[in-house]
Amino acid sequence: MSKYVRLLTLTFITCTSTALFAEFRSAKEMQKECRVALDVLNKRADPSFENTLFTGECIGYVQGSADAALAMADNVSWYKVCLPDRLSTQLLIQKFIAFVDKYPEYTLASTAVQLMLRDEFPCANDKKKPPPR
Repeated sequence: MSKYVRLLTLTFITCTSTALFAEFRSAKEMQKECRVALDVLNKRADPSFENTLFTGECIGYVQGSADAALAMADNVSWYKVCLPDRLSTQLLIQKFIAFVDKYPEYTLASTAVQLMLRDEFPCANDKKKPPPR
């Protein structure tokens, strides 16, 4: 097997295992990383290598989840969110951290982000509903 094929195989395995790990991130783990992200963004923490990784992970996860929520809301009738046009990622992160504190029973980061978006940004014609219990 050539070096190129081995490298490609190793890269695929690494990316696949990382993607699988990210799918099952706990809300508390992501909240911890997002707290670091806010500290780095607000210059209250050193932008060390580890802190920068946490910041990137948090920003990517939360913003990516919001982007996916908009696509989902456009294509299904049972999930509606209406995000303002000029919504900052920093505000999304703050709301995610607060949501995890308020609803610790939602243990997966993916669930917590989606329910936070639905709770915080309902559409005008939807009544603001608390997350299901």
